[in-house]
Amino acid sequence: GINAEYGVGWTGVYCLVIEFAPTQLRNPCSAATLIMWSCGYIVIVGLSYFITHWRYIFLAAAVLNVLTAVPLLLLPKSPRFLLVQGREEEAKRGLIAYSRAVGNPISLDKVELVYKKRVLSFVEQLKDFNKYRTMAKETALLVAFWFIIAVLFYSFSFGWGKISDDLYTSYLLGACGKFIAFSLIIPVCMWLGTRRATLFFLAVTIVSNFAAMPDLMFGEKWSLEHIACLIGSMGVSAAFGVIYLFTSELAPTSHRGMVLSLSSSSARVGSFIGPYMSLMYNVADRRVPLVVFAVLTALCGTAVWFQPDTTGRRIPETPKDVERYAGQKRYREIVENEG
Repeated sequence: GINAEYGVGWTGVYCLVIEFAPTQLRNPCSAATLIMWSCGYIVIVGLSYFITHWRYIFLAAAVLNVLTAVPLLLLPKSPRFLLVQGREEEAKRGLIAYSRAVGNPISLDKVELVYKKRVLSFVEQLKDFNKYRTMAKETALLVAFWFIIAVLFYSFSFGWGKISDDLYTSYLLGACGKFIAFSLIIPVCMWLGTRRATLFFLAVTIVSNFAAMPDLMFGEKWSLEHIACLIGSMGVSAAFGVIYLFTSELAPTSHRGMVLSLSSSSARVGSFIGPYMSLMYNVADRRVPLVVFAVLTALCGTAVWFQPDTTGRRIPETPKDVERYAGQKRYREIVENEG
């Protein structure tokens, strides 16, 4: 239950981040959200160290959840989403409220917002996947990616206990690794772009898996496997972080909630399988799970390879925009007229 609520809440927050951020700030805003998420890992390790009773740990987590909800109550609704629904006046009020929140109040009294109304029922959205094949293909690849990357992410996360003899030290190192990984998203995405940055992080993970295979010790407690797996965990975490941004940029505003929900749902299934994957260390040679992880990472890379690059591109508002960006002939004329 907690896992499901976490997935739904985090997906909603991410939709808000993407829909409020301008094109040039999508990458920094996205990464900043993930950096704060990794700080939460560090905080929860500290809470677990100082609070020994499990009931009080859950109480502390509940208090943190309440504090997290406060900013969401203060934020206005997404103007993009309201426009897609045809709720122009609410979109105006949202824009005005947002401008006041950032200290730059504007007036839209003489501005008339015009947007084609769309039916946004669950059934109609599902039908759109059959009608708009490019959106369906991109979503299918994203769902597959999210599932596999979640298997890897939680396999590494539940293997943190092997990093050190002390459990708290192990999880603190893992949490710090996530902080570093999410911090690297901003410069790497600015350097390579969203798609190639994802492929880069996946390549780092594959190399790390193979680098962990030799039996090489550094002192009595640390081995090459420990270091390589920590780097691999950072690569998986960074790729998992970028895919939130990548998915939000590929999915149209009208269907972004559904696409992220489908992707996040597949990731939740992967999160159940991931911890059991790490148990392979107990029943097989340690190189076997490393090879499996490398193959799964390569499959993730294949799913990303067939996606378009979204760097610097306007996010699509409707499925028609997705088809236009893909260069579909029936929509190309509209693109030329808009240009």
